[in-house]
Amino acid sequence: MKFNYKTLERLIPELPAIEIVAEKITAHLFEIESCENDVLDVKILPNRYSDAACYRGLAREVSAICKLPYKEPKLVAPKATHKNKIQPAIEVPNLCRRLIACRVEGISLGSTPVWMKEALEAYGIRSINGLVDITNYVTIETGQPLHAFDADKMEGNELVARQAHEGEIVTTLDGKELKLNPSALVLSDARNALDIAGIKGGTRAEITTKIKNIVLTAGNFDGTLIYKTSKRVGITTDASIRFSHNISPALAERGILRALELIAEICGGKAGAVCDTYPKPVKPVAMTFDSKRFNALTGFTFTEADCLANLKRLGFLVVGKKVTPPVERTDITHFEDIVEEITRLQGYADLLATPPRITVTAAATQPMRRLKDSLQDMLVPLGFTEILTRSFSAEGEVALENSLTSEQAFLRPSLMEGAENAITLNLKSFEAAALFEIGSAFHKKTNHEPAEEVLCGIALASKGMKDEEAFRAVRGIVETIFTRLGVGDALFAEENKTLVIAVKGEVVGKIIRLEIGHVSAYAELSLTKLLPHVSPLPHYTPIPKYPSIVRDVSFMVAKNVKIGTIMDAAWHDVPKDLTDIRFISLYEGKGMPEGKKSATLRFIFQSNDRTLTDAEADSFLSYIMDAMKEKLLFEIR
Repeated sequence: MKFNYKTLERLIPELPAIEIVAEKITAHLFEIESCENDVLDVKILPNRYSDAACYRGLAREVSAICKLPYKEPKLVAPKATHKNKIQPAIEVPNLCRRLIACRVEGISLGSTPVWMKEALEAYGIRSINGLVDITNYVTIETGQPLHAFDADKMEGNELVARQAHEGEIVTTLDGKELKLNPSALVLSDARNALDIAGIKGGTRAEITTKIKNIVLTAGNFDGTLIYKTSKRVGITTDASIRFSHNISPALAERGILRALELIAEICGGKAGAVCDTYPKPVKPVAMTFDSKRFNALTGFTFTEADCLANLKRLGFLVVGKKVTPPVERTDITHFEDIVEEITRLQGYADLLATPPRITVTAAATQPMRRLKDSLQDMLVPLGFTEILTRSFSAEGEVALENSLTSEQAFLRPSLMEGAENAITLNLKSFEAAALFEIGSAFHKKTNHEPAEEVLCGIALASKGMKDEEAFRAVRGIVETIFTRLGVGDALFAEENKTLVIAVKGEVVGKIIRLEIGHVSAYAELSLTKLLPHVSPLPHYTPIPKYPSIVRDVSFMVAKNVKIGTIMDAAWHDVPKDLTDIRFISLYEGKGMPEGKKSATLRFIFQSNDRTLTDAEADSFLSYIMDAMKEKLLFEIR
């Protein structure tokens, strides 16, 4: 951004030579792209557009760095000399934060002063006439874009900031005819849109050489809206760039009052009332300054008086230990921001190089990290490939404040969406896909605070698999994982075509069939919930001293009953000397009644302190059968 040295000198009479100013700005503020022909090309950082992208803002910074006197001019609204006024209205306060308007009557275009032309030319703006030059100059002096309408071409005394109507057409000052939609913001009179708010003026009420009466406006618009609209219509202006950086609403008042002052001086005319619509005034954050904390962060040994004096030079309001940044400093919200302001004013070169003092301790045990590593070590040898998908989703409970697209408006509540997309993509090139992902998902707690949960998603799909094969394979993998992790008492219960996995009464995961056009299944385990049930070390059981007794039982059940359901019913209520239940076989062939199948389970009984008798084993088995009848309808073959 280019600044004319002579214009800066008008604001700071004791300003040193341009080369010294360039050196000071580089050391304490911004980079200087070039310094020649009395023009400073300054690289303004994005977070400083609200205050430093103008002559007044840069002048205050330079005066503070060079320790020169600088006083912000006091601007007051002119006394209304006629009763005609425009009271601006805002229909969308979230998109237009402030709108100010003033009607000025009986003006002439006027002649632009030489000093104003020099400032405009250095910035790259061509001088047109006194009125237009004033609006352009005030923009680069105060940082607030302005626009003037021909009041005699406007319909009624209305000025409304609203969303464009679907298909509404605005012809811009450079002759482009644009068809808008409600995603754009316009300033409108009682009939139609006058311009594209914050971006470009329209021809309906443009200023011509025959101008007599004007409506001068200054607004403040949502930066994201202006940026998106600018890209959509293909128009980028100095105003759109400034508004895209979310400049302070306080600049609107400063800009319009300065413009009215210059209009009275150069163009004459009679100003009416300055009408301001400001639904939610923004106030800077007052913070308590702590010199001890400042010195601890920087390594300086400044007194509190030294620090507060530096802040006053930068325009901060200081009352006791309370410091309030200037209203246009939208980038200062935390104590660390204040620390940075004082430090750069002092000079980063004065910061002492002090080696950090740390205590070396043994690395802390991280159970979750160890669990993740264990799962990777198990799944990769089984032929699974680890994937990494985005953490955003089109749906969820935790919304993002600044989402990139509507498809990425939430933090993901599950890893399943990423798994489905990865399977679909892989099956375009391969016959099968075995994928897993370990990552975080997010949901809201009962107090509506966001909560993070670590999940493991396991997906298996194949073009050649038969129905249910993928589902059974994924269940087998989950059971293998639980066995290797030492997780006991896991129950698998089918609910609405989903196999819900619970450990000691707590749901820790699920297995489902994916509906994506081929045989596939997906398991999702909550590592956050599973972690407390994981054995920290492998558990070894000594070889039994006493023999076991085995009983095989064949159950005839309906064909739609899952093997897992039979197993869960068998484990429902068992005596202590039952050590294991194993699935042996499944039969659905000749000799079975219509709609029935036979499943054989092996029950293994064994005691740690004696040899069981056949009678005891039969008694235990009878007890188990009675318990199973409460959970399952079956016949023993």
